[in-house]
Amino acid sequence: MRRLVIVGWALICAGASISAQQPASPEIALAPFAVVADQKGDLRKVADDCLDQLATALAAKGVKAARLQKLDEKTLATARPARWAVLGKFEREKDTISAELRLMEVATGDEIRSYFHTSKDPKDIAALGARAADRIAGFVKEQRSAKPPVKGES
Repeated sequence: MRRLVIVGWALICAGASISAQQPASPEIALAPFAVVADQKGDLRKVADDCLDQLATALAAKGVKAARLQKLDEKTLATARPARWAVLGKFEREKDTISAELRLMEVATGDEIRSYFHTSKDPKDIAALGARAADRIAGFVKEQRSAKPPVKGES
């Protein structure tokens, strides 16, 4: 019986730590960004660093973000209850890395904003996450304060 209580308590604590990491009602859904043409094998780390910087900066600006295992245009509906999602694509051509982050509306699949950057410096590319977070947080705050449309009005 004692072992059952300990196991039960451990499961409750584990659930509490998971819910502390994932907001109950996220505004933004984030998932690992797509990586294309990673022949050197180092582009995944750049994309993950960018995602981490984006998540950290959004949290610092008061935007609730949830991390998903996978997300793309075809599976965008899985981001609910988040209203928006950020999809990303990282690609290398010769010595230059290109990164594109797209803020998508989950309900419609519409692209709201796009953030693009190219550089030879992986750290500069990873910093796109923090730079985009400034604009994404501004957009989210603007949407929070916008009045919902009155029924019957367009």
